[in-house]
Amino acid sequence: MGTATYTIAPQNGNGPAVAIVLTTDDQTRQMEAESGVQFSTVSVGSNTVVVDESQVYQPIEGFGAAFTDSAAHLLHAVAPSAARDAAMTDLFTRNGIGLSFMRNPMGASDLARTVYSYDDNLGQPPDLTLANFSVAHDQVDIIPLIQQARTLNPQLKLMANPWSPPGWMKTSGSMIGGSLLSDAPTRTAFAQYFVKYLQAYAAAGILTDYISLQNEPLYDTSMNPAPYPGMIMDAPTQTILLRDYVLPAFAANSFKTKALVYDHNWDRPDCPDTVLSDPAIVASSQVAGIAWHGYAGTPGAMTTLNNKYPGKGNYQTEHTGLTTTPDQTKADFEEITQVMRNWGRTYVKWSLALDENHGPHTGGCGTCTPIVMVNSSTGAVTKTAEYYTLGHFSKFVLSGASRIYSSNASGIVSAAFVNPDASKVLVAYNDTNAAETFEVQWGTQSFTHTLPALGGATFSWSGTQNLSYTVNAKTQIQASSFNSTSGLQTESTTDVNGGYDVGFSSDSAFAVYKNVDFGTAGVSGVSARLACNQNAGGNCGGAIELHLDSATGLLAGSVTIPATGGWQTWITATGNAPSGVTGVHDVYVVFKAPLSGTVSLGNVNWFQFN
Repeated sequence: MGTATYTIAPQNGNGPAVAIVLTTDDQTRQMEAESGVQFSTVSVGSNTVVVDESQVYQPIEGFGAAFTDSAAHLLHAVAPSAARDAAMTDLFTRNGIGLSFMRNPMGASDLARTVYSYDDNLGQPPDLTLANFSVAHDQVDIIPLIQQARTLNPQLKLMANPWSPPGWMKTSGSMIGGSLLSDAPTRTAFAQYFVKYLQAYAAAGILTDYISLQNEPLYDTSMNPAPYPGMIMDAPTQTILLRDYVLPAFAANSFKTKALVYDHNWDRPDCPDTVLSDPAIVASSQVAGIAWHGYAGTPGAMTTLNNKYPGKGNYQTEHTGLTTTPDQTKADFEEITQVMRNWGRTYVKWSLALDENHGPHTGGCGTCTPIVMVNSSTGAVTKTAEYYTLGHFSKFVLSGASRIYSSNASGIVSAAFVNPDASKVLVAYNDTNAAETFEVQWGTQSFTHTLPALGGATFSWSGTQNLSYTVNAKTQIQASSFNSTSGLQTESTTDVNGGYDVGFSSDSAFAVYKNVDFGTAGVSGVSARLACNQNAGGNCGGAIELHLDSATGLLAGSVTIPATGGWQTWITATGNAPSGVTGVHDVYVVFKAPLSGTVSLGNVNWFQFN
């Protein structure tokens, strides 16, 4: 079967020059500059990634990692000053990778040398007035490092949140395990804990842009094989604390810092949904949106809640690399791209630095990997694979950029952006085990490029887009190339040529594909790549219906969703298409079930008319 072809009008002359940097899966080339190409005018492209800057999505606030206690100690105290300064320049300036959104744990985390808070008050009664509050611990390594990072990148944004408040605030009496005591004085002290922190950091010249109330509030860290600070905070509790205590405390102190709700994995969107369903919270200008982690679920959950709460942003705030990840380069390119395609304003790794033993730390994560590694004996700083995968985005996509439309192609996933200076950036990744040639189509101009197996590249250029695009209806259209969607999510697929399928479907859910050209001769049938697992609760036997220009518009084709034996077991199914459909239309792929309201109808990877 053919792959998506985009037809354009001819135009004379050459277009803008395109700079290219490449990272290969074997890491022999890491953000290495390639020979540039130049846009030119062609009439027909093959296996095309289209970039359309007339379709603008979310603003981009930055990419980064975390100033963990371990990272700050290594970079500030272990690395010699020359090595530290060189590493910080590489991390935070555009001569390096320009990290621009960082996270700062408020007290100990799963990557800290000791268990500490800012008001431990050991052996004493609860310090409800926070008379003993102090950030003295942070003044040794963390605050100086943040100050240096902000000097190197004045646009740097900072998010802070606790893994646990002081133990005396909790049912466990410890920073490990338990939940916040429910009495009003403790809840007031909890809110004031944030106030004191923000004031102390402001006194050091560090303004905090965002907070969340609790890191991973649905996970009991005391059950971890190596316990570390943590606290359970369910959605009703977070709602009360945010609405009745923290937000009023921020308002009373005229803080500009904004709150992000949740700060946990994509698999529990019900939790942030519950918090944002509170009218006062969703209406608050000091609630910026939702913080997400990447350890479970799919980034598509962010699109679902973006559609429900379009005034709130989605921020991916943690996903560490792991020594157990089979291919970190592949995992990063696939996930960062998918996060961006699902309304993510940020992508934040975990620890900025660790040593050769993935520490130092007490309890917590012994398999986490950093952006840079600091040798605990010599202080030498080396870059990891994640420095480069993150850098493919952070170096080129500037603060204040916006994501723009880009399609995926067979074997190629992408994300595209326009910077504040109107320059364009496209990140493309070859999700297959063989070299893939594709065409980048931008308005009336294009260029062709070949990516090696499992290789990722960033393309950047300037200029003005001429006109729009059309998609040939008779070529394969990746389902993940939708322009908008309702009730569906993307997820990584193991189907041929990788990429993302579209699923989590329910009756009447749909995805929209703009500017599909049926030509003058029309079509006679339609094919689709489908999967459904009847044995795992799937309601197979429904259909995808392809309608023109609205979800209830003229029916242009229908394909029954078969039971394939697994959610990632794929077959190519066919259906009929009525004759007489011609011209350019928006195609709505609508999931339909025999019974209204049915869920788990199946997944779709691509479709095409024939």
